[in-house]
Amino acid sequence: MTRKTNSVPGIRDVAKLAGVSVATASRVIAKADYPVAKVTRERVIEAARTLGFVRNAMARGLSRSRSESVGVIVPALHAYYAAMIEGIDEAASRQGLTILLGLSRGDEAKREHLVTEFLERRVDGLLICAGADDHLPGRTPAEMPVPTVLIGQQPNPGFPIVVTDNVAAGHEVAKHLWSLGHRAFAYLAPDSGWHDFQDRQVGVAAFLRETGENYKLDVLDGIYSEADAFSRVAEALDGGLAATAVIASTDRHALGAMAALSDAGRRVPDAVAVVGFDNYLTSQYLRPALTSMHMPAGEMGRLGLETLAAAIAGHQVPMRSELRATLVARGSSVPSP
Repeated sequence: MTRKTNSVPGIRDVAKLAGVSVATASRVIAKADYPVAKVTRERVIEAARTLGFVRNAMARGLSRSRSESVGVIVPALHAYYAAMIEGIDEAASRQGLTILLGLSRGDEAKREHLVTEFLERRVDGLLICAGADDHLPGRTPAEMPVPTVLIGQQPNPGFPIVVTDNVAAGHEVAKHLWSLGHRAFAYLAPDSGWHDFQDRQVGVAAFLRETGENYKLDVLDGIYSEADAFSRVAEALDGGLAATAVIASTDRHALGAMAALSDAGRRVPDAVAVVGFDNYLTSQYLRPALTSMHMPAGEMGRLGLETLAAAIAGHQVPMRSELRATLVARGSSVPSP
């Protein structure tokens, strides 16, 4: 009786057809940094193509005790995190890593469930993006079996972290408006545990104190959505809000504020200037176009993944990597000449 053999070609078949050792064939297929003569490399590649050999990524991962994948957890999928995910995916492709994406929706229990699930899938590392009301992973660095990197502000995280300097961003916004002659400000603050929002407000207040001059800063809190921003600004205007400049903690909140100002007959920027944070793609198409702090979400994602890849490779990585936001001045704060 003839025994049926597996028709799927293996690396030994490639080596035999190319007339090289199995070790050499493996190095060529794995694109390893090992000197192989050009003609030999071409023979191996041609043999693999002829046989229809497909490299088994799972077997490769097992042989190295690596899955070549990382778990990525984000709290939401709006424009800011979409840009961050694009940066993560771009960097992962360059590093030869596959990302497994999980959505926590700002729920700690859901996030911890995702951490457990990713670990069960034997990911090589975890990249956790903080959001509103997010806190630290429920495990210490010593309890994490794989390298873990955070993206987004957290106090004393213990893990390597990639952040944008939101205090400096708030400082820059206040400086911009001050230079335009504004002395009465309203800051739209979410009643949230997200440290980025808090730091933006800290930066605004810090600049105003540094001027040593008279100013007024009203904080309108409890704002989560465009609708909240609209209603809170409308109520404040009805109550006699005297601010000539509104600083919104996000572009979404700025949109609600601009609608309330328009309904109240307060022209932007002639009567009231408006500035947001995040610089969403759509913000430039408002009329007037919205002045905003560009928060480098994509760059944060890329740097976070690169930091994680370095940690997975056993390299020492910085505990804190900080990026800078940039002001994009548009018509909502700068009057037309």
